[in-house]
Amino acid sequence: MKNINFIISIGILILFLQSCCNRNEGYNIQDYSKMNNNEFLGEWYSVERITPFEATLRIDSNYTFTYDGGACLIRFGSNGFWTLNEDTLILNSIEPEECYYLFEFDPVCFDINDSSTYLKTRTTKEGLPAINYEYVLFKDVKFLIIDSVLTHIPLCPQVRNNFTRIK
Repeated sequence: MKNINFIISIGILILFLQSCCNRNEGYNIQDYSKMNNNEFLGEWYSVERITPFEATLRIDSNYTFTYDGGACLIRFGSNGFWTLNEDTLILNSIEPEECYYLFEFDPVCFDINDSSTYLKTRTTKEGLPAINYEYVLFKDVKFLIIDSVLTHIPLCPQVRNNFTRIK
């Protein structure tokens, strides 16, 4: 009887250990290996702006990103989640709980002669923001790495936001 209990205990222990080893926290094996070898991970600095401007994009290994910076008298930022589609990085912001001015990172092209399409003040929530801060909305914003540059694939060719790695 002791031998049978011992054998059953060993069998349960093996099943338990095997289930722990097979658990992958929601990632399949290919996604996990991409994440660990992902060339997108790290901090990136904006390189293509003509106005006084600075911006940093941080891509973290837990599938999140943060974006922050400033220009003249305004600060801006965003945070959200990223995914990979083959060699393309795709960023999507999460909606903030606070009321901020809203700016799209990758706006749809607009007619420069029609100011009603681009001068409209938008906010993340109803009301007037308490602070002068812009929340930058990333909605399916795509990037590729070309010649060591995190290259923005814009909806509108006139709007380009490329980044170089911070060392």
